[in-house]
Amino acid sequence: MKKWLVSLLVVVAILTGCGDAAGNESAEITDPIDVEIIISLDHDDERLVEETLTVNDGAILLDVLTTHYDVEKTSEGFIQAIEGHAQTSSEFWLFDVNGAPSEVGAGDVELRDGDEIH
Repeated sequence: MKKWLVSLLVVVAILTGCGDAAGNESAEITDPIDVEIIISLDHDDERLVEETLTVNDGAILLDVLTTHYDVEKTSEGFIQAIEGHAQTSSEFWLFDVNGAPSEVGAGDVELRDGDEIH
């Protein structure tokens, strides 16, 4: 079965909240940093996204994802689908931040320069 995997700061069994004004990606970029985003399926067998984004230092990962990609989430902030690929009861979105599984949801990840989310 396919397992959905999203890296570069995304561990999604996402419990989340909204970012504050400093992390809100709809705001002007005043304190730019670069982060690498990789979104893949089947344990990295198929990459949907692999790019470097310039965002504000401290931007909230969930805000960045919803600004730049087609992300469906619950009202509680759980990611249910990315780029049209929905999770199921046995296949779900997970993410790593700088090579390690995230211990918090994407709504609680503050991005720093050079971060890699996969």
